[in-house]
Amino acid sequence: MRTSKAIISAIIIAAIAIFVVAAVSTFISGSSDHYDRPGVTSETDPQNAPEPIGSEQTEALAMTDDTSAIKEQEQAALEETMVEEVVDETSDIVDLATEEASEASAAIAEKTSEVIAQAEDAAATGREEAETLLEQASQAAEQVVNVKPSDAEPKTHTIAAQGLIYAPLVVQIAPGDKVTWTNMSTHDTQSIEGLIPEGAEMWHSPMSENFQRTFTEEGIYIYKCTPHFGAGMGGAIIVGQPVNLEQIQNAEVNGAAKRLVKKALQVAESM
Repeated sequence: MRTSKAIISAIIIAAIAIFVVAAVSTFISGSSDHYDRPGVTSETDPQNAPEPIGSEQTEALAMTDDTSAIKEQEQAALEETMVEEVVDETSDIVDLATEEASEASAAIAEKTSEVIAQAEDAAATGREEAETLLEQASQAAEQVVNVKPSDAEPKTHTIAAQGLIYAPLVVQIAPGDKVTWTNMSTHDTQSIEGLIPEGAEMWHSPMSENFQRTFTEEGIYIYKCTPHFGAGMGGAIIVGQPVNLEQIQNAEVNGAAKRLVKKALQVAESM
């Protein structure tokens, strides 16, 4: 904006200067014509006719012509001087306006560079902060993912014999947790071969005694009450992830075992 105003001001001043030069030139030319115009003589009769011009009058006319020539030279010199002065002043004004415009442009460019540099610094700082936060979040996520089940406090889960039913029928636990069977006055608990994870240890508790066991291997475990299995008494324990799901799905069983497998699969497949 400052640059545009300076250029417009220079153009206006130059136009005014040219107008002044033209006006002064016209005035000077008019004055010269007025002073140099010969007198007008009216027509007279032969008696009033001027006498023949003598040598003195000829010299006077010659001097008058010389004076007119000098005045014309002075006028031309004056006009040339005024034009040069106006042109010089106009050039100075234009140079000043150009210099101010250049200074303004330089100041604007410098300010723009400062703003761009500040924006770049802010963006770099923002990127560094974002990267730091992302790294912290990644480390926190790794810590959560790397938590081992064994690091958690082991829990004890209770299964109670109620008549000819174990309650709850299906229990979900974490590796390292314990299961306690209570109210076992006329019952026992025994794993069913082929319906526990491969490599896991089989178990069979004493009759009419409460029993406790720790499970460390992940998978589905199907167990029964030996004397009452014909009545369908048994249950299922899912430790961690059902890694032997396909094995249980493909097991060839009938009767009470088939019903227990079905209950265990309903829970495992929904995990």
